[in-house]
Amino acid sequence: MTDPQLSYIEYRGHRLATLSHPNPAASRLPVVWIHGLTASLRFWEAAMYPEITRERSWYSVSLPLHHPSGFDGEFTPDSLDEKIFAELIRRSIDNVLPEGRFHLVGYSLGGFACLNYAAKFPGRVASVVSIGGFMTGRARGLEGVLQFFARGRGLRRAIFHLSWWVMQRHVFFLKVATLFYARRWRHLLRYPPLDPTLAAIFPDVRRHNIRDQRALFRYLLDMDLMDEIEDIQTPTLVIAGDRDPIIPYEHQCAYAGRLPNCEFLSLEGVGHVSFAEAPETFRHAVLNWLVQYD
Repeated sequence: MTDPQLSYIEYRGHRLATLSHPNPAASRLPVVWIHGLTASLRFWEAAMYPEITRERSWYSVSLPLHHPSGFDGEFTPDSLDEKIFAELIRRSIDNVLPEGRFHLVGYSLGGFACLNYAAKFPGRVASVVSIGGFMTGRARGLEGVLQFFARGRGLRRAIFHLSWWVMQRHVFFLKVATLFYARRWRHLLRYPPLDPTLAAIFPDVRRHNIRDQRALFRYLLDMDLMDEIEDIQTPTLVIAGDRDPIIPYEHQCAYAGRLPNCEFLSLEGVGHVSFAEAPETFRHAVLNWLVQYD
């Protein structure tokens, strides 16, 4: 196995990063992973399963506006609609995987990104895994509060910036924010990759542009894939915690029920961090799913 390689594509003012882990000895299809809102493409590094690193090449694509990705200029509603979002992901994947089939796995906003890609560019996708993902951009809990402040001016805008500024001061505050995503918070705190993951992403998180993050939180409210749901014929595994405080469980049940080729995994008593709150169930489900659709 070779060292990870960082590469970029540029499109419509965006500069999007991808971290590649090529495996010349790979015997199974590669996997492309997309992280969640406020994290970074290094989100998967500490927690990647040995079965993946041993048998596959894998790639981590950054979300737009998440360092080391960025945007050149003034971000407006026209800077990132659903079509531009999907095109950015397509160009990033094509840059590192110019041909062949692959699996697409995304967490939260990364799940939305995977479903959006599958709706518009289904040809090469062997399967999709949506972890706490969504089809519409309205969140609740901590992210819902941040969306409320992101849409405001004056005091609301100042509170959004202050919240982000605090989280960027120290990895401790990032860890505290993570607790708001879980229901089994003791399981989360005992999850071995938690601290290594936070340490890996924090140098990027502290360099996220707060103005761009505010714009992204605000404009996500206008994104909606429900009108394209029948176009997603790709086999899809939807993993949802029934106590998810961020993405409503009812929404995840509803869109999973409408996807033409979907398996739904409901995790009882679990919040938005299913891979840490129910790690063994999650691990077996994802690995078995990937093998099934190789």
